[in-house]
Amino acid sequence: MNPLAREPSAGLPVNHVLRITLVCFAVSMIDGFDTLMLSFVAPLLARSLQIDHATLGRIFGAGFIGTVLGSLIVGPLADRFGRRPMLLLALSITGVFTLGCAFATSATMLATLRFIGGLGMGGAIPPVAAITAESSSPQRRSTLVILMFIGFPLGAVVGGAITAALMVRFGWQCVFLMGGAFALLVLIPVLLVIPARALPRDDQTATQRQPTASRLQMIGGLFTGGRLAATLALWFGVLSSMILSGFLVSFMPTMLNMSGVEPGRAALGSVVLNLGAVGGALVLSTAVGKRGPFVPVSLSFLGGAVLTVALGHIIGAGNLALAMLFAVGAFLVGGQLTFPAIASHLFPAEVRAAGIGWALAIGRLGSIIGPVVGGILLSRHLPFDTLSLLAAGLAIAAALGIALANRLRPREENGPVAPGRSFAIAGTELGEAANGKH
Repeated sequence: MNPLAREPSAGLPVNHVLRITLVCFAVSMIDGFDTLMLSFVAPLLARSLQIDHATLGRIFGAGFIGTVLGSLIVGPLADRFGRRPMLLLALSITGVFTLGCAFATSATMLATLRFIGGLGMGGAIPPVAAITAESSSPQRRSTLVILMFIGFPLGAVVGGAITAALMVRFGWQCVFLMGGAFALLVLIPVLLVIPARALPRDDQTATQRQPTASRLQMIGGLFTGGRLAATLALWFGVLSSMILSGFLVSFMPTMLNMSGVEPGRAALGSVVLNLGAVGGALVLSTAVGKRGPFVPVSLSFLGGAVLTVALGHIIGAGNLALAMLFAVGAFLVGGQLTFPAIASHLFPAEVRAAGIGWALAIGRLGSIIGPVVGGILLSRHLPFDTLSLLAAGLAIAAALGIALANRLRPREENGPVAPGRSFAIAGTELGEAANGKH
């Protein structure tokens, strides 16, 4: 018997909770596809619009900036005006401006459309995180939030596979048309399934109702209690890692194509990276539950550094390169999915949500820097083995940052999370951080 059937949640029938979760999962998948679709079509797009790699990097950056601002803007608005209205607005913006990308005739036009569409893509995640968390019972909240967020990399995987099948035959425009249409179509189940009013919150605390000044004091709590050095080390590790993944995810199809892989097959590069990330995160979650997140994740980044160097030497080797790319995704991108768990260990309960939120903000900054710098490096025609050494250096820096955070953190305030729970806790607190909860 399904244990969920014995646990009514938030006053809603179990089947309604599952429908809400599935709709939010679909939104997360579409968001993952729409966020990364530019990397799928980059090789053909660059030829069609005569865009060099540096310009392509700036287009990537414009989209990422839009997603960062969207998450920062829509989150508070969803608290004030309701989850569903802001989710509908975010999906509408995503759909309309992604459709518009299919008709772009210049790099400037495409960058503008990706920036505005990014506001919707980034803005969709805070509402769906809050809706998923608030519709479920406290006992099952972690599981459902994790399942919802797994939709993001799976959306990239499924979308990339579809892209590889259709792009060469119908052109890069069909990818944007498909992504925009999916975003608009999901408005229907959102309207039919997501409750119009905010769900009751059974875990509100006095902290959530504190005035702004008190919230600002909570930010200062990230650096008190002996956590200053550990917090800075964590941020260094997160930033290094996300610069690396921003470059790899954005430009891997382009690099594969430059190394002789045909465009349709090269589009699988980002798909394989994300597929590896899902598998790597699932494996790491077991290790994290037994030993805590710091040591396994540091070792994962070190292993990823070695694999990245190897990838630079075989990047044009077809199936062998794709297999190595899967392993790189598992070790590097999969390791990044544990950052909320690391933050939950480092910060005590009274500043935990703020700690996770700030770590994610630092990571998003890296996601912007990576494509821009990567485009400049590619435009200078650096050899792939040189690029792989630079990438490996970032992976080592990420491992160093996480290891230092572990070494410098105050042990007396942060006991180990019970085995098997750290990854689940991370999923819950990621959802709470996106919703502005403490």
